[in-house]
Amino acid sequence: MKKILMMTLFAIVAMAAYSQEYVTVIVADATGTPTNIRNAPNGKVVCQLDPDGSYTVDLISVKNGWWKIAPEVEEWGDDEKTIPLKGSTTGYWIHSSVLDFGISGEQDNAVHVAPSEKSKLVKLPCSLFDMTITPIEKKGKWLKFTAKSGKNTITGWIHNDRICFNPLTTCP
Repeated sequence: MKKILMMTLFAIVAMAAYSQEYVTVIVADATGTPTNIRNAPNGKVVCQLDPDGSYTVDLISVKNGWWKIAPEVEEWGDDEKTIPLKGSTTGYWIHSSVLDFGISGEQDNAVHVAPSEKSKLVKLPCSLFDMTITPIEKKGKWLKFTAKSGKNTITGWIHNDRICFNPLTTCP
């Protein structure tokens, strides 16, 4: 019994440590074609997401605009389900141009200049709904991004708990 309890506790701690490094974002491919998931940056397509579906992915690391993602995709809507990714021994990659997120919290229109709650806050020039957001870097549960609207461009950091990945709401 003690051995089972210890193994269960170890599994929970390992899963918690593993999941703490994820930042979850929306797959928002506006091309109207299937979204490709590849085995490497610019690599072989190992999965295609239906353009009519709604998906989120967990970001792990970035390389030249390509994000390595967790080996599963969450599909949500009427039939929420987890889609395990298969077909790669080198990981799963998605391009940053098809990723998006929203911001929730008290300072909806402000972001940090560094990955720390103590860093300076910078106001966004307009609503995120009017901007193109591209995630560009990740440190722990912090995500660095650029947000563009017309001639306005801002770069900032946001903590994972302020990221809203439901495009159908304005977040709680």
